[in-house]
Amino acid sequence: MYSPEQIRAGEVFFVSQCGFCHGRDAMGGETGPDLTRSIVVAEDVKGDKIGPVVRTGRPEKGMPANNLSDTDLGNVVAFIHDQKRKADSLEGNRRTVDVADLQTGNAQAGEQYFNGPGGCAKCHTPTGDFAGLATRLQGLQLMQRMLYPSGRGRGGRAPYAPSVTVTPRNGPAVTGRLAYRDEFTIALTDDSGWYRSWPTTQVKYVVDDKLEAHAAQLPKYTDADMHNVLAYLQTLK
Repeated sequence: MYSPEQIRAGEVFFVSQCGFCHGRDAMGGETGPDLTRSIVVAEDVKGDKIGPVVRTGRPEKGMPANNLSDTDLGNVVAFIHDQKRKADSLEGNRRTVDVADLQTGNAQAGEQYFNGPGGCAKCHTPTGDFAGLATRLQGLQLMQRMLYPSGRGRGGRAPYAPSVTVTPRNGPAVTGRLAYRDEFTIALTDDSGWYRSWPTTQVKYVVDDKLEAHAAQLPKYTDADMHNVLAYLQTLK
């Protein structure tokens, strides 16, 4: 179905652009699923399912859009299907990523992105909060914190919660960690550990979420951006 030339070309592209999350063999890593077991891949016919995912991305899961050419996309599809064919005859589970998967970025380009418009420098500094970052966090854990600083990645810290200040109609303002919010209810956990909630119609509240910038950044990252920023962060020792 796919030529050896397509598969080899797809492998080169996949390893450099996708392998750091999905593993060099597409069989999964700490942050990316095993594509050889993916329902999308199983139901794909010549890229009709894989193509839209690759091109639109899944920002909520840390996967950016990738507007690659039809030829490159066809090659990647060929490689993924070939890996699935091979995986179907294998036993066991792959749940690690080779260190080499994380070493494909350009640190100088990553530094330019870090300090550029819309980059990281407006909130972080390599000599301030990021001093020694690559000594404290390495490999996959560093990448997880970069993409999911709230701790949603495996091995991450305890989940982050924004702070919120609630001002009732009658009574002083109360500040704590946001515990729950929907159209009808706002709730927090105060400094004493008490859970407190109010109907949203009876209070004013202001949420201070320092990680909104990270969430907004996910759909903007290209694969190259992620590789490059990670390469730069790895120099902060």
